[in-house]
Amino acid sequence: MSALAGRLATALATPATIGAAIAGDSDDLPAHDALTAAAVLVPVTDRARPGVILTQRTDTLRQHAGQVAFPGGRLDP
Repeated sequence: MSALAGRLATALATPATIGAAIAGDSDDLPAHDALTAAAVLVPVTDRARPGVILTQRTDTLRQHAGQVAFPGGRLDP
């Protein structure tokens, strides 16, 4: 196992707190039931200098057009 894979495995083994806020997040977030289920992929490259892969959203989208983003989006049934 590479050093990066080992560090990621250790981080993922630590239980996450559901709904935990990041310092500076707004306290005006909608109720949990009002949120849209979504998912993203955070692809980490296994190289001497690790990085992440991002996409650029197409300019024809109704929301967030042209923005740089993680691959992913709304969850489909």
